[in-house]
Amino acid sequence: MTQDMLNLSDPRASIQLTGPDSRKFLQGQVTCDITLLNSNQPILGAHCNAKGRVIFLFTARCNEQDTIVLETHASIADIAISSLKKYAVFFKTAITDISEERGTDSSLTNLQRIRAGSADVTAATTDMFIPQMLNLDALGYISFKKGCYTGQEIVARAHYRGAVKRRMHHLALPLTELPHPGDDIKDGAGKSIGNIASAARATASTVEVLAVLADSADGCSEMQIGEQSAVSVVHLPLPYTIPTTP
Repeated sequence: MTQDMLNLSDPRASIQLTGPDSRKFLQGQVTCDITLLNSNQPILGAHCNAKGRVIFLFTARCNEQDTIVLETHASIADIAISSLKKYAVFFKTAITDISEERGTDSSLTNLQRIRAGSADVTAATTDMFIPQMLNLDALGYISFKKGCYTGQEIVARAHYRGAVKRRMHHLALPLTELPHPGDDIKDGAGKSIGNIASAARATASTVEVLAVLADSADGCSEMQIGEQSAVSVVHLPLPYTIPTTP
């Protein structure tokens, strides 16, 4: 296992929004409060569908001319742009992919993201999770004080009624093959208990993953990932506290 193999990172994409209605448009679409975005402070957010499922995650930045750029996982760029454009027809905003202009390198490796407890949403996992399943409420992606946005009713219900029955966990497993985002996870009895959100190799014989698991699987000591054989699992701590029901 070389150091380069441990420093792998997935490429990023950059989506630009320009036009006088860009902020107003995004404010009605994403989980974060776009009014707080300024040229000195990027913010984290998610775009959801009407059922509250995350389409893509992003880091938003803007310049002094109020051009907004959303950095996201490269595999999801086309899906993200298509989804945004579907809602943008009545707004004066232009949405374009500027990844080639800005470059696609990530400042964080996949293993660093996992150890920070932050999963990407990819083309394989789009529409799979509500924000709280990915612990986005703990990571600062959601404003519960802003107005309505697409999927807001589902996200708010999960927050205020304690309806989150699955959460993301940090696990270490002795696997020879790296799991794929979206892979099904079964317990030792063969029962489906969740899905892989992100995975990275930690050593030649160990993989670390962020896995969205049912509450009932919290203490599960043996898991099967996809079609691989069942293995023992170590539950690792997350670097943040999961919010409790208000």
